[in-house]
Amino acid sequence: MIFHFDIVRIDHDNWRKIDRTLTTMKATYSKIDLAAGEYGWNTSFLGNHDNPRVVSHFGDDSTEWWARSAKALATLTLTQRATPFLYQGDELGMTNFPFQSIDEFDDVEVKGLWRTLVQTGQVPAEELLRNLRHTSRDHSRTPMQWNDEANAGFSARRPWLAVNPNYRQINAAAQVDDPDSVFNHHRRLIELRRRTPALIHGTYLDIDPTHEQVFGYTRTLGDVTLLVLMNMSNDDLDYGLPNGLAVAETLLTNVTGDALPAGSTRVPLSGWQATIYTVG
Repeated sequence: MIFHFDIVRIDHDNWRKIDRTLTTMKATYSKIDLAAGEYGWNTSFLGNHDNPRVVSHFGDDSTEWWARSAKALATLTLTQRATPFLYQGDELGMTNFPFQSIDEFDDVEVKGLWRTLVQTGQVPAEELLRNLRHTSRDHSRTPMQWNDEANAGFSARRPWLAVNPNYRQINAAAQVDDPDSVFNHHRRLIELRRRTPALIHGTYLDIDPTHEQVFGYTRTLGDVTLLVLMNMSNDDLDYGLPNGLAVAETLLTNVTGDALPAGSTRVPLSGWQATIYTVG
């Protein structure tokens, strides 16, 4: 398998710049898929020990959108033509730590940036801290949030990095038995992938590369075509399917509501909605 870091590093080229466009992200996914060719094989991941938390990096970790955007990003990861990898805490939607001072960081890279940029007067302290609150890899190195007990159930002793203060709301114990949790949405996606060959081996095609809010692609294997449609924004959209596509059946979604009638060519998408359809 090939590990491409193009996606997780997409907004790390310049430490001052932490934004990115969806069109750039979509083009990168297409480039990665094309690079594998017919017989090569990629990996699919949005986070690891060297990157910030997935939902804070690519989604919206506000109270309103945290769960739904975490589920949308899970849909993105688990519907690629690649082997998906989940870093510990991804399955719970763990978020970035609210770092307030340089003393709270442990990463040697952060310490080096502080000495090079701040202590030499090249960059104001708050400017670097503002960037690190988005980009530091220490976000992914805080202790795993198992439950709402002391130290999030990770250890009876004080861990090397502080536990994220939201561990009482975001933890494994709270999600395992909650059918609507981020954790159980991951389980449903994994189960659907296992029984749907087109989600594993099907060809990948971005259906609308220039749309700034919708990420949509088909996965086709033989006479089966699936459509993965994600609204990567907070806004409600009325999206017209391009290329003569029409929805046949809803397989899995992260929102509640009535399924679309078969043959629909327009799809109402609520904020951070992610739905997998068959196409007919």
